[in-house]
Amino acid sequence: MGDSTQVMTAPSESPEKKNPSSIERIQRLEKLEEERLREKEHKEERRRQAIAGAKPSGGRHDLVDRIEAVTKYPMAALGIAWLVTAIAILTADANGSASKILVGMLFGFWAIVLAEYLVRLVVTPDTPGYFKRRWVEPATVVLPVFQGWHLVGMERMSLLVREGELRVEAILRHHSLFRVLIAAVVTLFIGAWLVLLFEENAKGSNIHNYPDALWWAIVTVTTVGYGDRFPVTEGGRSVAVVLMLVGIGLIGVLTATVASVFIKEHTDANKEEIKKGHMDLGQQLSVISDRLADVERRLGATAADVATLDAAAAAEAEANGPVEPDPGASTGPTA
Repeated sequence: MGDSTQVMTAPSESPEKKNPSSIERIQRLEKLEEERLREKEHKEERRRQAIAGAKPSGGRHDLVDRIEAVTKYPMAALGIAWLVTAIAILTADANGSASKILVGMLFGFWAIVLAEYLVRLVVTPDTPGYFKRRWVEPATVVLPVFQGWHLVGMERMSLLVREGELRVEAILRHHSLFRVLIAAVVTLFIGAWLVLLFEENAKGSNIHNYPDALWWAIVTVTTVGYGDRFPVTEGGRSVAVVLMLVGIGLIGVLTATVASVFIKEHTDANKEEIKKGHMDLGQQLSVISDRLADVERRLGATAADVATLDAAAAAEAEANGPVEPDPGASTGPTA
């Protein structure tokens, strides 16, 4: 009786010995998921570093950073002053000395911006790398109003502009949008030329040159319709109908393509999550299937078969490493 009890209590212990991997597999799956999420977080950072390049430090590199840290706020204010002066020159009716003073101030501000930029270029020990990391900075010298970019960080601003270019490129490549835009632009210029042929010498026409025709074509394709230029001939109105249809279709294509790009990004992310979930579920089902198969074998087994299964499970557990005994299992004959 004691031997029978020992034999029958062993099956309750052997699944734990045989399949301690069921919990371990779940733990491994959780660990894999955590690693995947960490990899996803670091992937964007690695891409940023690959685009921007490693920023060196030490020596004259630190000196360049200190110069920029000291001058970025004054230069940002100088950029605003440059913009105000430029607007004043373009809008004011000042003549003579007043106008010369404003122009002199404008070029004086620009000269200060250029001098500060050249100083940093001379101080930096790695001019090619400096240009590569801050490739948008020359725009702040040509147009000092962009000096405010230093407040954000020129490396970061260069990265943001590059990412914007990559996003625009992805949108243009999506569903051949670039070809659609090329076709629309060609249609626009041809439409302007055709309407000029019909309207140039027509009675009551207000389109007499190509700039007016092109302006009318742009306004028509974009569906704005200012009404300052319009065709009066049958041929010109026929061209207008074509351009109107092109404009409606173009706006629809642009909207659908941009929405499709964002939906595709969201869908791809969901696909990865679903795929990972299916893999996890498949592994868990495999564990459950193994354990059910073991239970089925034991339910239809004789005492000798159970002893054989226990011996095989014990050998496998011993091969996999020491397993702590189950305190709830009986190891000796019962009373």
